[in-house]
Amino acid sequence: MRLALIWLLLLAAPLPALALPWDEDGAVISATSRRAEDNPRIGTVMHDLTTEMLADPVMLAALRQASRDNDTVSIDTIIQRDIAWRLQAKRGRGTLLDVGMGGTLSQRLALMRFPRQAVLTDLILTDDRGLLAGATRIPSDYDQSDEAKYMIPATTAPGMVHVENAAYDESADDYVVLASVLLVDPVDGKQLGVLCANFNLAALQRD
Repeated sequence: MRLALIWLLLLAAPLPALALPWDEDGAVISATSRRAEDNPRIGTVMHDLTTEMLADPVMLAALRQASRDNDTVSIDTIIQRDIAWRLQAKRGRGTLLDVGMGGTLSQRLALMRFPRQAVLTDLILTDDRGLLAGATRIPSDYDQSDEAKYMIPATTAPGMVHVENAAYDESADDYVVLASVLLVDPVDGKQLGVLCANFNLAALQRD
């Protein structure tokens, strides 16, 4: 009886987020699981997005510039920007918000999401310090560096897709699965930032 109880408790325990590696053909290497987070489509889409992004000279140049612009930004300035962003995000308008959401990277992300909108709820892109560089929908904060979606990819090997457990997204009014991956400059191998994507859970379950 005691062993049966322990077994039930283990089955009910939440599983940790995953890091899914790609093989040489770009396919996700993952153990079979009943969880939607393990859906191979996540790795395939993230691989395709990363490949397109790093092959786009305009997007690559903009991401490099975003990282350079923030190289010398102080912690105090980052805190001030984050506070300003949060206030402007609630109002839906503001100078910092207009620059971030109207920039080249946000526009390019929107174009990349469009043909995948059935499965992708939104995309967020950070620079190499975890600061917001672009997004398809207004994020609640500017500084993403203290969140797992940035921290885990930033400290793992390129090509590892970090996948989190499904959660309810209030702004999307739906359940989503968040995946993120480190972006590395194809020329010098330097970290450029992290691409984060929210996948619609229902769409993944239909696959």
